[in-house]
Amino acid sequence: LMLTDAELFELEKLVEIERKESAQENLLSFTKYTFQKFSATWFHDHYYRILDLFAKGKIKKLIISVPPQHGKSQNSSIQLPAFMIGRDPELKIATVCYSATKARKFGRKTKQLMTERSYQSCFGARLAGMGDSNYINTAEEMEIVGADGSLKCVGYEGGLTGDPVDVLIMDDLYKSWAESNSPVIRENVRDWYISVADTRLHNDSQQLIVFTRWNNEDLIGFIEAS
Repeated sequence: LMLTDAELFELEKLVEIERKESAQENLLSFTKYTFQKFSATWFHDHYYRILDLFAKGKIKKLIISVPPQHGKSQNSSIQLPAFMIGRDPELKIATVCYSATKARKFGRKTKQLMTERSYQSCFGARLAGMGDSNYINTAEEMEIVGADGSLKCVGYEGGLTGDPVDVLIMDDLYKSWAESNSPVIRENVRDWYISVADTRLHNDSQQLIVFTRWNNEDLIGFIEAS
């Protein structure tokens, strides 16, 4: 049975509508829809299933530890914040890494993702840009146009001053094996978590910690022992 050009066009429209609706509801589908180079493996199927539960608030506190080069940061620090902001532009999300430079890189990539046509066809949320003079638009913090939400991206030694944080994403708090095995740096990270991060959270805040573990006395070990 051969379809006419008009029938093929209608079929393509229906497929596109289904893909977009799925992208609005599911993190893995969203990533496939907005990230053309993405190729899901069995790891991503499981990883995204868990992150999707976090994105929808069904998991409030989540710790994930996987080896390097699994694409965990693309998932947790770029796709996840964009997806959550799209679903709720009122959210105040903070992404924290071992350095401000690394965190800002995640922020730029999230912002770029949210300007893509595929994203805009799913969600209307937009992070402030150069022409949005009434909104915060810095390397560390960008507010959401037309809403009260924001995305803040800082190194753990930087501050989280200002409004409370609804979603705290802690990705790669240790740069390397050497840092993770440094008692001084481990103590600095623990002190930051206790004296800075924890003070910005409220009763309904969500926390995601994701990094490679090289030492049992890292932040994950500290939290598990608390």
